[in-house]
Amino acid sequence: MKPALAGLLGCALGVATAQAADSPLRGKTIGYVLTAKNVAIWQSADGKVECPEGINDGPREQFKTLYPADAGVKYKFAESQLEREGQIWNPTLDPEPKLHFKEAQGTTAIGLNLDGKVGPNDFTSPDGEKGIDNQMYRVLGCVDNYRGPDGSYRHFIQDYMRKFNYNRFLVELTNVDDLTNDDDVTVTLYRGKDPLMVDTLGDYTPGSTHRIDFRWGKSFIYQLKGKIQDGVLTTQPGDVTFPESQARGVPYLSVRDWRVKLKLTPESAEGLMAGYTDIERYYNSLGQNWSTHHRSYGAEPMTSEYRAMYKHADAYPDPQTGRNTAISMAWEIKFVQAFILHEERGEQAISSVQGSSARSEAVGE
Repeated sequence: MKPALAGLLGCALGVATAQAADSPLRGKTIGYVLTAKNVAIWQSADGKVECPEGINDGPREQFKTLYPADAGVKYKFAESQLEREGQIWNPTLDPEPKLHFKEAQGTTAIGLNLDGKVGPNDFTSPDGEKGIDNQMYRVLGCVDNYRGPDGSYRHFIQDYMRKFNYNRFLVELTNVDDLTNDDDVTVTLYRGKDPLMVDTLGDYTPGSTHRIDFRWGKSFIYQLKGKIQDGVLTTQPGDVTFPESQARGVPYLSVRDWRVKLKLTPESAEGLMAGYTDIERYYNSLGQNWSTHHRSYGAEPMTSEYRAMYKHADAYPDPQTGRNTAISMAWEIKFVQAFILHEERGEQAISSVQGSSARSEAVGE
């Protein structure tokens, strides 16, 4: 071989080797860390399509309706403030005739088709996909706390995620041949314990290292099967408990038939996660995360939401009463690429999540 040609080949091989070494896909593995999570709320330009009656009243406004100051009644503390707080912590399904809850209207919503059907109560996604299951949107779509860009819940979720290492949510893909098309990959969920890395502008950057919490986070380790098609990762459904990013209150959320749909790149992943949320667990977490006072910031009427959740519940009926106990829900999520460190791999206890064979029965198919 001529020296010049050998030199060119050597340079080419050197470049290829350097690119492989710099690639985040190492040993058929790539990891991601969660950087953003919001309840999936579709919003029209002026909000009139989904909320023609406007945004819901919050706890303070509802209190004034229930206990009006101009009614000529001198309310006792136990018969007003304490009574109302008791109703918030121990809600019933009895009607609240003095209160009107404004549900999201229309047929458009963000989410996934969870049951594989196109039903009369299903939505159509903004890009035209039918059969979208996201009944929680009916409940929260006109609650200011969850609407963008200024909803208080959105703000604090992101603020806590940036400030605290609490309950870092990690996703690792293994057995990956190609980030564009691969019909058999393994998706493992972990709780991490390291901070997010940001640049000088405060934007999250890829390439940070995150240790897995094997000591206290074993209950958050799940493994699902997935596939990548045209750069989009989808997973088989499974019952999952994942860590929440808030630094107080309930540290986790359990979702049945959970799955993701994520657009993958070597630097990031972005898309949706969805499933059926247990209503009692979710409502209890609302109260523990924030007090009634703090929910007034985003005008969130919890007792009205509770009744609406059961009204629109669409899965997992109680075997005795027949009432559905879970409601379909979706979140918009973003990740950046991360190197996930298995420093205690020998102590790892993976809970395999099988595709839920009972799903059809649970949703009444």
